[in-house]
Amino acid sequence: MRPVDLAFQLIELLGIHQPAGVSELARLAGIPRSTAQRTLQALHKTGWIEPAGAETTDWVISMRAVIATGRTNHALARLRLVALPVMEELRRVTEETVHLTCRFERALVLVERLDGIKPVRYFFPYGGVVPLHATASGQAMLAHFDDAELDLYLKEPLESTTQLTITDRGELEKRIAVARKRGYATGFGGNHRGVNAVGAAIIDRMDSPVGAISISGPGARLDERRAGEIGGLLVDATRRISMALT
Repeated sequence: MRPVDLAFQLIELLGIHQPAGVSELARLAGIPRSTAQRTLQALHKTGWIEPAGAETTDWVISMRAVIATGRTNHALARLRLVALPVMEELRRVTEETVHLTCRFERALVLVERLDGIKPVRYFFPYGGVVPLHATASGQAMLAHFDDAELDLYLKEPLESTTQLTITDRGELEKRIAVARKRGYATGFGGNHRGVNAVGAAIIDRMDSPVGAISISGPGARLDERRAGEIGGLLVDATRRISMALT
């Protein structure tokens, strides 16, 4: 495999599995650890990846990579332009972290985040990828799938990211039905333990989901009652964004 092909492969794998270390990425790519190490060092030197923290050997996608790829996509740039003012309103009102995500195959990708005023211990990284069914935003998007597309998604194995991720098809179908009825979905620890979220989909004129807005916070602050309050705000916010995009 040519070096440039290998570099792109590792960036793609890292985007899906970040934070990840050399050994994990080498295994996923099916290459020697030494080869993965050399390629990762080259990507770090050119600014495409960065250490996940001062005391870790894991890697994450850098902000430079996010800006140079996802944020310069024309359709995504328009979505961000429309969504950001609405996201800022939500942050001021709720004081919690607000996320803008888009779908990528069976997963969603974080493309924008406005950090909340209130303290949190966990941040979903830019470019982070997670299965649709594991998040409130993803379930909100699934609620706008047609029956055939939803059946196709549910036929595949449902991965878990925490012990609370819903991986039972019947239970997930119930959650999606509720999301369809009220216009938003909730997630309690399904993506990261101790973190709850509420999400609503951004749709196009064909009622197809093009993205989602979610608000997340610690379970102690974002309980069932507050999730309902935030859900109403998100339904209005995503309706306004969807109308502006059509």
